[in-house]
Amino acid sequence: MRGRIAVSVPAAGLLLASLVACVASFDMSTERLAAPGVEWGIVIGSVFVQPEAVAPSGRSTGHDATGATYVFDIVQIQPGDPDGEEPYAARYRLEAQPGVERMFISRLRPGHYLIKNFREDGMAGLGGELNTVFTVAGGEIRYVGRVHVTIPQRTSKGKGYRFAIENEREATLTQVARQYPAWKSTVVDAPMRIREPADRKE
Repeated sequence: MRGRIAVSVPAAGLLLASLVACVASFDMSTERLAAPGVEWGIVIGSVFVQPEAVAPSGRSTGHDATGATYVFDIVQIQPGDPDGEEPYAARYRLEAQPGVERMFISRLRPGHYLIKNFREDGMAGLGGELNTVFTVAGGEIRYVGRVHVTIPQRTSKGKGYRFAIENEREATLTQVARQYPAWKSTVVDAPMRIREPADRKE
């Protein structure tokens, strides 16, 4: 998928919601997680932000993206709230450095979740929509894939970006097995998907 980089400013609704529901870290790999019961599910995956190389003879404008931190915004969605705008919707954030794959292990309530966008960290960072969804199932450990975002090495408003959902199961689960060796044989494939406009009509 392709898009245009825009200036991302936190919405007023999100600022209001922060007074009610805090934004939690999406990566819980530093915690000691037990195999989930029916009230919880676990998802495993990663994100990768890749700046494009600039041609030696090419002239480029904007600022260097390679030293920035990028934030992915994730929210639980419900029927009637397909974009997770309700004040009590569970919200998460995942930080990633350009050129470094960022793995995550997340223990979540069963339901549907939306990776809304990515943005350069800051009050008005550059970024774009991802509109990618995945499902958490109670009692299951699921591999949801990798979100690979390619951005210009020097970013500015209006420049293009593209992203894809990739299957890096073996490499990811090999890392997970170092901490949770018993999980590898029980992980279910449940890849994320890019949401179609019709899916919003809940």
